[in-house]
Amino acid sequence: MKSISLLSLCLITIAGLATAAEPTASVKKAVLAASQEWTTAVLKADRPTLEKLLSPDLAYTHSSAKTQTKEEFIQDATGGGTKYESIDFDGTKLRQYGTTVVLTHNATIKSVPSGTSHLYITEVWAEQSGHWQMVSRQATKLP
Repeated sequence: MKSISLLSLCLITIAGLATAAEPTASVKKAVLAASQEWTTAVLKADRPTLEKLLSPDLAYTHSSAKTQTKEEFIQDATGGGTKYESIDFDGTKLRQYGTTVVLTHNATIKSVPSGTSHLYITEVWAEQSGHWQMVSRQATKLP
């Protein structure tokens, strides 16, 4: 519940600062590249890349409502707690609010020990120190 409130507050704050816009071609390309880099890093359990892509204050909420910090997620993804076998997205949409992009999509994620999950995911990416970092992620199970 805390993470949902945090995500809602973050999105409301962002919305108050700027109105939604279609990202420029260069922003769209950069955020989608960062998202793909994140996917590859998770599948390969690549700690250095995850360190770069995830914001220090990340709130990473799974569909189970388990919320993790940056370090907790990285440890799970690279230390054997969760083994991601495949991550596939469709229906990806992006909305830009200043230097922040909200990315949404449907996902099919196969992992051990969870099995196959069908999710709706909201990710918040912010441009920080010259590159895009995930600052928040929220997943909801699809029926």
